[in-house]
Amino acid sequence: MESELTVVIPTWNRRELLRNCLKSLEGQSQPCRVLVVDNGSSDGTVEMVRGEFPQTLLLPLKKNTGFARAVNLGIQESSTPYLATLNNDTEADPSWVEAGLYALKHHREYSMFASKLVNYFQRQVIDSAGDCYSRAGMPYKRGSGKAATLFTRIEPVLGASAGAAFFRRTLFDAIGMFDERFYMYLEDVDLSLRAQCAGYRCLFLPDAIVYHIEAASDANRRTTTLENHTKDLRTHYSTLRVYWITRNRWILMLTYQPLRNFPFLAAGWIRSALFHLIKVGFFWSFLRGLAAGLGCSRYALSKRRAILRKRAISSRDLCRLFRKCS
Repeated sequence: MESELTVVIPTWNRRELLRNCLKSLEGQSQPCRVLVVDNGSSDGTVEMVRGEFPQTLLLPLKKNTGFARAVNLGIQESSTPYLATLNNDTEADPSWVEAGLYALKHHREYSMFASKLVNYFQRQVIDSAGDCYSRAGMPYKRGSGKAATLFTRIEPVLGASAGAAFFRRTLFDAIGMFDERFYMYLEDVDLSLRAQCAGYRCLFLPDAIVYHIEAASDANRRTTTLENHTKDLRTHYSTLRVYWITRNRWILMLTYQPLRNFPFLAAGWIRSALFHLIKVGFFWSFLRGLAAGLGCSRYALSKRRAILRKRAISSRDLCRLFRKCS
């Protein structure tokens, strides 16, 4: 039976993790199309997909174009009315596709749907129950670290983690796709904020469960197998991750934050600087990311003006979204 949903999976040099992800999609209670966008892997990923998963669509790229670009190419390559994005370091519950399709067909007033991400190795712990963005300019995972038995209600949230999310194609037709300037990290928060500004809303689906390994796709992380990852269950930090998140946080701030939030934003950046200096020890990566973000300021302000011209919600409503997540 043909499916109305295409699951787009960007990947780069994580063959064993991708194999586990694709196996979980083979066992879904509802059929879906699966499209793997390979970002120029050199570990045999392409050969593995072609040999072991012949029904999976494959878009091999010559080089690593980043998460946002890979997902966009996958969306363009597909033709179904419904789309899902899924990280390669995940395992989808057998009813994940069914829960997403049901919501897409029965909650037509929503255009984005957030899955319930659960820690892969500690399945009693939530990884994310939707994305949040505070008035201090801090993107964060809703419910992270809390018991997986919580967050059982279908309810509106600010945004959906692209690690496991459902979308209507009409959303991308209306507001555009993921911003490729972000390259990696927080491109999903940007899409959610842009959608909210245009009047499109996001719904959290507690029954759309996906098990996620923290930052397993990070190029700085040497472990590439499930067995190796079990040895490190802590929140993962790396020079690469700190750099891109800091850079992209600055872009988000200039694009969406109102001037009235300046005191909260200033405090947020000070706390972040101290955190990376004292607790984590990635202060130079933080400074490099901040400098790169400053270099993108003209682009962010231009994007802000374009969004303001077409915004469908008031500044007060947008601020209310930030305060709700604070």
